[in-house]
Amino acid sequence: MKIVIVVPAYNESKYIGKFLDKLSQVSNNILVVDDGSSDKTLEIAKSKGVSCLSHMVNLGKGSALKTGCDYAFKKMFADAVVIMDGDDQHVVEDIKLFEKELKKGTQVVLGVRQLDAKMPLMRILGNKSMSILINLLFGRYIADIPSGFKAFTKSAYKKIYWHSASYEVETEIAVRIAKSKIDYKEVPISTIYHDKEYGFNILDASKILLKLPYWLWN
Repeated sequence: MKIVIVVPAYNESKYIGKFLDKLSQVSNNILVVDDGSSDKTLEIAKSKGVSCLSHMVNLGKGSALKTGCDYAFKKMFADAVVIMDGDDQHVVEDIKLFEKELKKGTQVVLGVRQLDAKMPLMRILGNKSMSILINLLFGRYIADIPSGFKAFTKSAYKKIYWHSASYEVETEIAVRIAKSKIDYKEVPISTIYHDKEYGFNILDASKILLKLPYWLWN
């Protein structure tokens, strides 16, 4: 099974180099999609010897993921992809958890972070609220919707193909998984927190609520 690691990145020059150094130790199939960065993200990624694509302008995480996954499946002949954020928040050793499930035949694998004191309370509440809402609307509880550490096979990708260009892509992916009734497996992942906060806050969740009616019927 050929598994390609797809890494969307936007202005991640601070972290992308050391992240790719670690990632290269566990995979030879890495694709970075630079989403129109204004810093040296693309230059650094190319210097690490990995495959790189670049948007001329910033289109959003959803678009970067779509560009990367389309290329991985169509041009790199991947059987599955693992998607990871380029800001070095993910522990590369956890990739083996995703690979194990994919090789067992699991179509979709979702990374779940520990919601502990390291994550702000409002983020925890936002994450949980969105998981409960998706469960109420679509009948499936996905524990960590905004987690950027996921994997899926080529056949699953065709079923969960998203249209979101921006940050709401994570929620649309969750909705597509729920609506398609694809079997998925959740695996625990470690998280390295830097100077950012990760997860939904209440404002993020309220914006995404406006998208839910469309996703409900499309």
